[in-house]
Amino acid sequence: MRTSGTTGTIAGVTTRAGSHAPFALAYQFRAREARDHFKELLDRAESGGVAVLRRNSTMVLVERDVLDSALAAQHPFNVQVSFCDGQTSMWIDGVPVHGAGESYSEAEEEFLDALVDYAEAWVHELRFAPNHKANAGLVGRVLMFAGDRDELRSVVFGDE
Repeated sequence: MRTSGTTGTIAGVTTRAGSHAPFALAYQFRAREARDHFKELLDRAESGGVAVLRRNSTMVLVERDVLDSALAAQHPFNVQVSFCDGQTSMWIDGVPVHGAGESYSEAEEEFLDALVDYAEAWVHELRFAPNHKANAGLVGRVLMFAGDRDELRSVVFGDE
């Protein structure tokens, strides 16, 4: 176990593999150690804890809903909707994503497709563009739910 901070103050407590301190706040592993203790990392995240992995950069494993709640505060899906001349349009101000259709459900599907397409393009190339960097949190939220269309719909549009 390792602590940091001044005498009498615990700024952070970490547990190395094999340590079982009952008050440990986070497990920290190098990439090679993480492979050997993968179940522990998952158990820690599922129980509301944090697992820290270090490789070329530092990564954190947390429960998806915990991360989504934190990201949602700064990156909400404020979807705007317009009904005009028999067409429904959806967009998010400041994000180059839109969907349109002859019905609400058609526009919704187009919009979700556009969100996933944007998130994929962001990961591959747009993240390096200065005018897209601020969308990292929104992209993270999309990617966390992109594998399940109903979950993505629920997160973007709210529970129906």
